[in-house]
Order: sequence, then C-alpha cells, then structure tokens
Amino acid sequence: MPLRLTPLEALLSRFNILPTPLFDTPLAPGIAKMLVTACELGLFDSLSQRRQSAEELAESLHCHPQGIKLLLNLLVSAGYLRERRGLYANSRMSQRWLTSDSPVSIAPYVVHSPDIVNIWEHIDEVIHTNSQAMRMPYEEDASSPEMKAMLARHYAGLASLATALGSEIIRHIRLPQGSTRLLDVGGSHAAYSALFCRKYPDLQATILDIKPGLEAGERTAKHMHLEECMHFVCGDIVKDDFSTLFAEPFDVALYFHIAHLLQPDLNQAILRKVVQTLRPGGMLVFVDQVTDQTHGSRLASLMVQFMALTMTTCGGTCYPFATVKAWLEEAGMHQVRSYRLLTPGASLIVAVKQ
Repeated sequence: MPLRLTPLEALLSRFNILPTPLFDTPLAPGIAKMLVTACELGLFDSLSQRRQSAEELAESLHCHPQGIKLLLNLLVSAGYLRERRGLYANSRMSQRWLTSDSPVSIAPYVVHSPDIVNIWEHIDEVIHTNSQAMRMPYEEDASSPEMKAMLARHYAGLASLATALGSEIIRHIRLPQGSTRLLDVGGSHAAYSALFCRKYPDLQATILDIKPGLEAGERTAKHMHLEECMHFVCGDIVKDDFSTLFAEPFDVALYFHIAHLLQPDLNQAILRKVVQTLRPGGMLVFVDQVTDQTHGSRLASLMVQFMALTMTTCGGTCYPFATVKAWLEEAGMHQVRSYRLLTPGASLIVAVKQ
C-alpha cells in the first residue's frame, strides 16, 4: 500500500500500457513476505529510536550485512523505510503502525498474516464446490505445540488490530445511562472490552470464550491494568446455554467479528441467546464485514469480498445488512441502525432490546 506510482506510471497504468497484474503477482506477495520478515526480526523496533547503518543492524539482528542490506533497500523502495547517507530510518507510517512503542502498532497482525495466507491454499476447492474446505483453528487440538503457537499469533494479531482501530468504534457508541455490565461474546483477546472499560470506569466486562482465547484476554487485562473490571468465563458460544452461565442481565453485549465465522442458523441461534441476557432497553453492538456497507469504497469492497471468500473456506461467510437486521429483529431487538466507519471493510450496527 505505501508503494506510489509516478505520474507517468499512473498514466501508463490507466491506459493499460503497463502490465499492472505484475503489481499483484509476484510484487505484492513479495513485499508482504519482506514485511513479515522485518517484523519478525524486530527491524522497525531497532530503528524506532535512531538511524542505523546496515552493518549496525546486521550485528544487532544477527543477520549477514549484505543480506540485511537487500531487505533494507527493498523496504525503502516499498515506502517502509528511508535512507540517507547510508543510514536507515523508519518512515512515518512504519513508526506509527509497526513499532511496539506505538499504542496502535499492528505488527503482531502482520506476523499473523501468513496463517491467513495458508487458508488460501484451499481457494480452488471453494471456487469449484462453494463448500467448506478446512476447519476453523478454534476447532483443532489446541494442545499441540504448532497449534499453540498459531493461536498465540492469531490472538495477538487480533488484539493489536482491535486496539489500533477500535477507538473509532468506541467513539460512535453511547452506552445506555447507568450501564455497569457488559458481555463480550467470543471476545477472546478482550481488547474491545478493555477500550470500553477505559471509557466507562464503572463498567464491568465479562468475556465469554474458549480457554485459548481467554488466556489471551487475561494477558490483555494485565497489560492494560484492568484486571479488576474484566472477568472471564470459559464456554462454547454455540453449544452452551447462556441462562445457566449468567444469573444477572447485562446492559450491553458485543458481537464483534463473530458473524463471518458462522452459518446463518448458528448466528441466529447465538444472537437469540445473547439478547436473552440483556435487560429491556439493553444495547447490542455488532461489528463485522457487511457486504453492502462499503459506501462506494473500492478498498472497503475488496476487503469485504476477500473476507467472504476466505471465510467460506472455513465454513463461514459475510452477510448483507438486511440479513443482520433480520437476525436482530427476530431475536427481539429494534431500532437497528448502521454507522459508517472510516476503517475500510468494517461495519458497525447497533440495536436496542424491546
């Protein structure tokens, strides 16, 4: 994305003179691989405080001087680094989004991205059959070392993305007056709950998810010093009866990035259980990729359709607003409203319990 065409290159591309498919293959996946490698090395963190030469970076990152220089020069051309007189520095974009010192760093999600790429190995099967080709990671044996490592990358990546982009969602939401109890359904990393607890000091958040997700959430609570207002309940959002898990009603419930993982009947069933946990007048906040809420943005449309195809591989997909609205109304909600977000591909829907 940081790559910029010159005016002449843009003109040649517009008139179909440049072979622009080469920008997507192999240039785009090549840049992606270099970016993941740089994040795994800690390259952007090394350059966070001061400019350094290739030789200095090679020594501190345990790399070959010529090898690291090849990576550095590629990242300069891609717009992630700047170079002057043999010294390298982060670009403003890299400093903001890819260093651990930044409160909005998404470097953990970049490191997690190859796990998403692995899903695409099954895309041919999906296109030919329109059927699920693999299981969700949550359905696999979480005790194996490989799966533990993958889930750790997965939850860390999602937490970083939620922390970086969730503030826009929080700004849109006004919780019902006097709200003190929040339920985060499938909230795992708990980053969204943490943002709500910071905005509303009287709020107590309950995060419901499977054990590997809750372990990630507990790390978030500890990191953000919110252990006293965040509580974790281990359960299966598909199979468990919420009425036996929770004795008291909630003022607000979050259903964030769950819908695309599941088929329509499961979404309907879970949302009915969620609504039953809310008090009358309680609020349900829904965030996901919604197929007809891209507002004419080509980038947003690309991200939503990309997610729809990827999730079909694992048994889910993305849905239009009318479908989500029907689920919520059937479950007992009204005043269903959608809000446009600046974050491409994400949609916010809010509803109130009758």
